[in-house]
Amino acid sequence: MKKMVISIAAAFIISFGFNSLASAEGSGQTPEQKVNLTDDQKAELGKLHEQMYSTKKELVKKYVEYGVFSKEQGDKVLKIMEVKHQKLKANGYMMRWHPHPHHGKQLDHKE
Repeated sequence: MKKMVISIAAAFIISFGFNSLASAEGSGQTPEQKVNLTDDQKAELGKLHEQMYSTKKELVKKYVEYGVFSKEQGDKVLKIMEVKHQKLKANGYMMRWHPHPHHGKQLDHKE
């Protein structure tokens, strides 16, 4: 009897934890929220993104140097990173979330 009560209590606690995570999931920026960054904010974000991009490039080059990635794999990763970085820059450093459709999230809509 004790084991059954403990099992039910554990199941209740676990389901309560998942429920709170699911409710917090939708609390991000909605498509209706339009944020306009100032030029200073864009410049600051641009500086940080440039630093991250250059650091990630160095990291990929080290992986190639140490043999974790082949030269072709490293070039492919760097090319993908460059494309993403250029899209972010063209978008004024406003990140766009493109959720997977099977997750049921609708965070970003084309305007």
